[in-house]
Amino acid sequence: MLKKYTLSAALVILALGASPGSATQSGSIVGETAKPTIPSREDYPDAGQAFGMVWHNDSDGRSALLSFMVPETDNRLWTMRCEKLENGSVRIGHMIIATPREMVPDDQFGFTIRVDDGASIGILARMLPAQIEGEDLTMPQFYLPNNHSLFPALARGNRAFVNLNGNKFSVHLKGSGDALVSFLRACR
Repeated sequence: MLKKYTLSAALVILALGASPGSATQSGSIVGETAKPTIPSREDYPDAGQAFGMVWHNDSDGRSALLSFMVPETDNRLWTMRCEKLENGSVRIGHMIIATPREMVPDDQFGFTIRVDDGASIGILARMLPAQIEGEDLTMPQFYLPNNHSLFPALARGNRAFVNLNGNKFSVHLKGSGDALVSFLRACR
């Protein structure tokens, strides 16, 4: 089901560590609409900067795979894979290499992704099995249709802020546009 991935201990520490504070948000007064502000990197540490992670499309005509990863390694933080179903529909399977606190196999939970100062996008995920470095682990995984609003946001944005069950981190989106367009073309 999933390819084997090398897991960097530093990534796990980053993803597992509690981040201080909470996202900065504008308050609202009765009758006034609150406009979200961009969360700070202090609250959402950059998960890929120290490792030089990039967005990489690895579609070969038979399968389509997009990863936020360290070039020329198997170190991946976020992987998207195309799944073509028997009924002709297509969905994108996502896996984020992180172990949220207090989660056990098969737990289902909601989390959010905000791109730049846009609205938070709510996602429903489940802790599912994955084989990483020869170990059977459980990682947050979720499925979205290939036309979900998250994809254009990731393609056009500068930074994605992820709040995964209280574990907050961000990823840059430099290069995500071209990689996502190529990936989605291959995933039809």
